[in-house]
Amino acid sequence: MNATIIEEQVSQLKNNILKQLHHRTLLQFTGQPVIEDDQLLYLLLPKLNGEQWSQQLDFAASAVAMIYAALHGHELIDEQEATSKSQQLTVLGGDYYSGMYYTTLAAISDIQLIRSLSGAVVKISECKTAVYEPEKRNLEEWFEAIRVIEAMATQQFMKRYDFDCYIEIAELGLVLARFKREMKQWQETHQKTRFMKILEQHEEYVSMSYEQILQHQISDLSSKLIRSIKSSPILLDEVKTIMLQHIESDVREHQTMREG
Repeated sequence: MNATIIEEQVSQLKNNILKQLHHRTLLQFTGQPVIEDDQLLYLLLPKLNGEQWSQQLDFAASAVAMIYAALHGHELIDEQEATSKSQQLTVLGGDYYSGMYYTTLAAISDIQLIRSLSGAVVKISECKTAVYEPEKRNLEEWFEAIRVIEAMATQQFMKRYDFDCYIEIAELGLVLARFKREMKQWQETHQKTRFMKILEQHEEYVSMSYEQILQHQISDLSSKLIRSIKSSPILLDEVKTIMLQHIESDVREHQTMREG
């Protein structure tokens, strides 16, 4: 397994999912559904590491990726322009991707996986709804909410197919990917997500700028992920090398953007 093969595996799954989710009207008004490469990378980690992999697992992985696409679609809704045609289609797009997720799961007839992922979607939705509630939560609770939103669907997929030994790495990688997207959005648009607005209000961060908060989280998560990969007893050496290079490349990219 080398970097090119890993990229090809991620690209192949992504293209297959985009074909399944293709809808001419949605494409015209809302663009392609968003499927992040990092989400697919950690979802496919057992396969990339040489675990037995079947067509059923491909279908199941596609369903999990569709959950991410649906959630991202709903995140794009602008509260101020929620009645516009494009925004209404964005809502419908998220619903359409959710429907395709259930259709894909039905094709493999795995009742246990359906129950697990349905429970994960409920929990994810609860955590996303909490952002709009007046109840105050501590930082630990908010970080747990981010972990649930970003990683619980992948976690349940891995548990169902006995890939538990990959969960820690996948969770760290997926949460790290979330903060990297937050940083990229901030550097490109200077827009803050509702989640991050809440985090920066906590007293632990009052002396830090928004970008410093993000950089702190990215640095901390990168260090934890690197340690987890290096100490993993199950990852092949070549997979470890490729993943470490991927993380270090992202760190250098963010440093370059900050300096620019």
